[in-house]
Amino acid sequence: MNTNQTRKMQTAMLPDDKALLYGASSLTDAELLAVLLRNGSKGRGVLAMCEDILHEVGGNLAGLLTTPENRLSELPGIGKVKQLQLVASGEISRRIWNSKKSVLPSMCNSRAVYETFREDLRFAGTEEVHLALLDIRCRLIRRVMLHRGSLRSSSVSPREVFAQALQCRAASFILVHNHPSGDCEPSSDDRKTTELLRGLGESMQIPMLDHIIIGDPGYYSFKDSGELRPRE
Repeated sequence: MNTNQTRKMQTAMLPDDKALLYGASSLTDAELLAVLLRNGSKGRGVLAMCEDILHEVGGNLAGLLTTPENRLSELPGIGKVKQLQLVASGEISRRIWNSKKSVLPSMCNSRAVYETFREDLRFAGTEEVHLALLDIRCRLIRRVMLHRGSLRSSSVSPREVFAQALQCRAASFILVHNHPSGDCEPSSDDRKTTELLRGLGESMQIPMLDHIIIGDPGYYSFKDSGELRPRE
């Protein structure tokens, strides 16, 4: 099955099934809300309703945290129960953030990136491509799994990379993936993907700081190897 077929299949899946098969990180904001709220309103499916909600609060989940509680109950399809679900999820997010914000992991060098992702990736049976989104101090503010399967130059969507970066106002990003064989040496597709995202990152002013390939043991850093240089 090629990448386009996989994406079409994911799009057609119910959010619950998609999350179970590909992980919660594969869900869009609207799909995450749909999993939380469970059902829609009269004549409106839950996913369409959640897309309307996001539009009303500014286009992303952060808008739910800044929207007054009484305004939430006025959103299309939201009654008291769903209002309470949204308020509770927002409060959970705040408490998690407050407990973690002082200890955001630093991605200041390749070793730090490797240590952060090593246990999740070095023993994985298939290739996984992860996106590390960083703040201005190179601290990790979000990680997203972009793709599961062989990393081809067409398998990572630049649109998704920069949509995620813009959504959380990332200052820079790092691409991380594994080689289940244990061999960290980059393939030609690894290099094509790196070059594409590096160039687009410069254009978007959201630079790609590194591309880390995790094997067992060890890792490969495009930055450390001198392959990730800005264009002249």
